[in-house]
Amino acid sequence: MVTGIGIDIVEVNRLDKAIAHEPFVERVFTPDEVRYCRSRGKQAAQSFAARFAGKEAILKAFGTGLRGGSLTELEILPDELGCPQVHLKGYFADFARKKGVKNIWLSLTHTKEYAAAQCVMEAEDENSNK
Repeated sequence: MVTGIGIDIVEVNRLDKAIAHEPFVERVFTPDEVRYCRSRGKQAAQSFAARFAGKEAILKAFGTGLRGGSLTELEILPDELGCPQVHLKGYFADFARKKGVKNIWLSLTHTKEYAAAQCVMEAEDENSNK
């Protein structure tokens, strides 16, 4: 059963300016996300922006915003085929367990100017999100 949906869009140039400041990068992205995004060369800013939008979409799907935990407890990395996979840690892993979340589906996209993400959360059963 779908227990949450979220969507977000980000201006790439805004994130490009933000990632020039290392404290922002450390507050928002995990070391593995940083490595992946920086490996993208000219598309690094788009990759950072897509992951930022992804984290916002996940928070919206949870229905909480960033009321607890930190953005680094939401990690978005590609699988072997390039499909974005969400890895939850700490606060968000616990919160997902309490909500009965069994799958988090995430789609990321970007152009030169914008990055967007859509998240769908699937719960164990109808009673899981109470």
